[in-house]
Amino acid sequence: MLNENTTNISLINLPELPDSVDNALQNLTDAPSKNAGQTFGDLWFLVFGGITQAANKKRLKYARDLEVYNQELTSAIEQIPADNKIEPSIQTTAQALENSKYCISEPELRKMFVNLISNSMDGRVSDAVHPSFPEIIKQMSPVDAKIISTFKQKSNQPIVNYNLSTLSTTRPLEKYIFFDTNGTHSYLYATSISSLERLGLLSVDFMNKLTDSSSYNVFSKWAYYEHLKKQFENDNSDDYIEIEQGVCSLTPLGQIFVSVCVS
Repeated sequence: MLNENTTNISLINLPELPDSVDNALQNLTDAPSKNAGQTFGDLWFLVFGGITQAANKKRLKYARDLEVYNQELTSAIEQIPADNKIEPSIQTTAQALENSKYCISEPELRKMFVNLISNSMDGRVSDAVHPSFPEIIKQMSPVDAKIISTFKQKSNQPIVNYNLSTLSTTRPLEKYIFFDTNGTHSYLYATSISSLERLGLLSVDFMNKLTDSSSYNVFSKWAYYEHLKKQFENDNSDDYIEIEQGVCSLTPLGQIFVSVCVS
């Protein structure tokens, strides 16, 4: 039980973790945010207080990651002006802490949880925090997090399919070819785009395309495209490689998610 009259009070009590964890959220008890800090500290202990005490490498690594998580959360919460700091939503914050247990060793996902939880305690943006966000982050991979983060700067991005076409037929060869905003491609990106589409954050539209045609130049200059042309196009066949242009965009839910969860 937390005692409001005790000085040097610790909101977090994680057995056998480094000393720096013990006092990490102490400042949150200062008025006018005392209730917000106490509620958050109680939630943290309920979620993380029962971590096994087995002295093995996995636990030590997790303990280090947990300390980093604690420090990042503390820093983010400290940056909220006192007048704007509110009690965290039990529905959102308890879910976020629970789901983050499985993700804190992945920096990209951990940072999203930090942003989500701190924004849920910021009265200026808390109305935008949706209860589905903790579960969405939990279902994301680090690559998913990398992809969705690029949409903060550019909400509509080019995407293509490589199709094998003749005069009368078309069949897909490679779907959801995507380059990130750094001009980098990975074969994992297609899976991530599909996953983010399933989560309701992205939509893919091949009925429309970006007005700037130069946005698609990277797909026709890619070495793999040239490889496909050499493989399938020849003088004895009508087959040719078609680049089907499309647009990958944030959905309304995706726009709010990025504004809340992406730095």
